[in-house]
Amino acid sequence: MMRRPRTAADFAVLGVLAPGGLLTVEQLAQQARLTSWTVRSALLRLQSRGLIMDCQHRGRWSITPRGRGEWAAKGRRFTL
Repeated sequence: MMRRPRTAADFAVLGVLAPGGLLTVEQLAQQARLTSWTVRSALLRLQSRGLIMDCQHRGRWSITPRGRGEWAAKGRRFTL
């Protein structure tokens, strides 16, 4: 199965999560200037690739070390 390339929304979400912290969909949408629907779609794609994780605090997301590497390697060109 072919993987879809990362979208600008994926990198926007990674960029918001990169500094650290546990953020909700609403917080991510506001900071990334995206709709909640777009953020939810990006979260599913990023989680399936191991770049982010759903934290013990239900409904909050954080970046993984793998996600930090992806952001450092490719994401800076998508900065907000």
